[in-house]
Amino acid sequence: MRGKIRFLLLLCAIAAGSIGFSKPSISSQAILDEVNQDRMQLGFSQLSLSPTLSLAAYSKAQDMIANDYFAHISPSGVKPWHWFRALGYAYTYAGENLAAGYTNASELEESWMNSPPHRANILSPFYDELGLAMVASGDTTLVVQFFGSRNNRVSLRE
Repeated sequence: MRGKIRFLLLLCAIAAGSIGFSKPSISSQAILDEVNQDRMQLGFSQLSLSPTLSLAAYSKAQDMIANDYFAHISPSGVKPWHWFRALGYAYTYAGENLAAGYTNASELEESWMNSPPHRANILSPFYDELGLAMVASGDTTLVVQFFGSRNNRVSLRE
């Protein structure tokens, strides 16, 4: 059943991306570079781009457009973690940043870094992967940034 759900989400994402949406002017690589630059300056390891998390982020962005909302929790109560699980990403740590209206990765990153909750996600030592989706709808670009880790990074010392 899970395989069918992932397959259907993938088909929906491909179909939605090929009809009716223009290409955003901001790129995943530019955002990833900005995130990793900030992390490295403060002594944190770089994040790698996860295709699974990127597809989950894309699914979330499509849901926001289809259901006309901009929030971490959908009007029907769907939380960000739904998208992780729907694509089979078994996380130990997960986070989400959202943005709308940015066309420049540096300006977007600066905005997130000036917001304590967004900055906390970007600089968290608990994450090692990043998923990114930029979806243009009309004259606005939605950006969904999913952070994740499949590793348990907490250790107890006696």
